[in-house]
Amino acid sequence: MRWRTSLEAAVLFGVLGLSGKAYATENGQQTYPIGIDTVLNAIVPAPGTTQFYDYSTFYTASRFVGQNGGSAIPGFKVNVFAMAPRVLHTWGDTLGPVTFTSGFALPIVHAGTTLPFGSANRWGFGDLTIHSLNIGYSNPDKTFFGLLALDFVLPIGSYSASRLVNTGSNTYAFIPALKVTAVPFPRSEFSATLGYEINSPNHADGYHSGNLVVLDWVAGYSVLPKLQLGVQGYVLQQVTNDTQNGAPVDGNGFRGRAYAIGPQIRLNFTRDSGIVFKWQHEFDVRNRPKGDRAWIEFTFPLNL
Repeated sequence: MRWRTSLEAAVLFGVLGLSGKAYATENGQQTYPIGIDTVLNAIVPAPGTTQFYDYSTFYTASRFVGQNGGSAIPGFKVNVFAMAPRVLHTWGDTLGPVTFTSGFALPIVHAGTTLPFGSANRWGFGDLTIHSLNIGYSNPDKTFFGLLALDFVLPIGSYSASRLVNTGSNTYAFIPALKVTAVPFPRSEFSATLGYEINSPNHADGYHSGNLVVLDWVAGYSVLPKLQLGVQGYVLQQVTNDTQNGAPVDGNGFRGRAYAIGPQIRLNFTRDSGIVFKWQHEFDVRNRPKGDRAWIEFTFPLNL
């Protein structure tokens, strides 16, 4: 198993497709920031307006789970803190109920890991997520919202194949996603994001991380006009093999899998600003780190 290059940031968060980056295929890496998109997933700024978002997360894991559910790396530990500022602008031109939104997200990451042969940590920028085009729709009574997101990740973060820890992945990614938010009755919210991540090879080491399907979801209820309580989580399933120099890794493609669930609290300050606190506990993990994520997310409008 290639520990040194593939665990460089075993669960780095780039953001969140941003929705931005947390890792999961190259021995526990992925580009989509799994677990980030659990707040009004399909709702974007109003036409002609700009919105600022910030996603901060802390991930900790003391176990790297192998193919059969057992610990695969003795003494493994990883801690990652990431803060990902994000800006979205919805263009003024619309096609009836259809809107067009673009933006970007750039994470700042601190990652530290301990492995049998040593430990290391590093600060730096992660890879840049470009929200090239988000095509949105809402029905007339604003009880259903849909969004097609076409996101690209560019490898601008620091990377060296000789390091134990990197803040960039040295790979490109394309992440199309479908997002929905439904309000079937007053004070309720059901949101989900279904994405598909396609990765380029890492030409520094010949490793090609497999494609994966991700699902973020939330079910929330507003117990007060500005206070929502909810349950949220995510699913990650790798659907194609990891390969190195064209051959499946470990003979079986080293396909990752993870589930997570946890509570969420959302507090709205105004119609367009608020803050979210959430926690996610992972279970039924394969071929990746198994741990816990804590998040603080907030947003407010920008008057540009």
